[in-house]
Amino acid sequence: MRTSLALAALVVAANAQDSYYNITSKPFQLVLYASDGSYKDTLSACHTGAALESLCLSNSNTTSKPDPTPYSTFNFNTSIYTQPPADASLGVQGILTWILPALPPIPSSLKFFFDATTDLTLPILEPGSSNELFAFDSGNEMTVQGYVHWDTTPPTPGPTYGLKRWYACKTYYSGYQYENLAWAMGPRDPENPTCEKVTVKRVFV
Repeated sequence: MRTSLALAALVVAANAQDSYYNITSKPFQLVLYASDGSYKDTLSACHTGAALESLCLSNSNTTSKPDPTPYSTFNFNTSIYTQPPADASLGVQGILTWILPALPPIPSSLKFFFDATTDLTLPILEPGSSNELFAFDSGNEMTVQGYVHWDTTPPTPGPTYGLKRWYACKTYYSGYQYENLAWAMGPRDPENPTCEKVTVKRVFV
């Protein structure tokens, strides 16, 4: 009974996703490209907690548990109320969505999990509509947009820009070890020595 009630609550929360971010893209895979050209892989949802999924490298030969699926299919939800930036090549912001295959299926979206002890943050899929916004630029590369220039004194607002601080790293989260997608909290390489710089690109299916 408790499980049914909890699942029902997740479904109600997830349905809020449709109210604002109501334009859904065609399905796509997320493909990783190493900056040095050493490998290419796809991203898969892999279990992290109750209705929570990390983004694991699909073909990882490490000890990521539970084992990721061959690849996952995602969508990008935008809103009729959202305007593109002045530089249209940066793309419109929206939320990255995925359907958790439960009974009934649970719409989920991507958000960052922050840990104050490290300079990495992990993107995690959770039920409902996230406030975490992403974008895909004219090359279909996944970015996080900003407009404050933090390297000036004092920090100043300016034109919107897109950041691509994506890394493939061996990580630990909620009792499991993974090889998954991570985001660097700053312009320098993260302290985790296993991290490799990657590009995240959507490929429609």
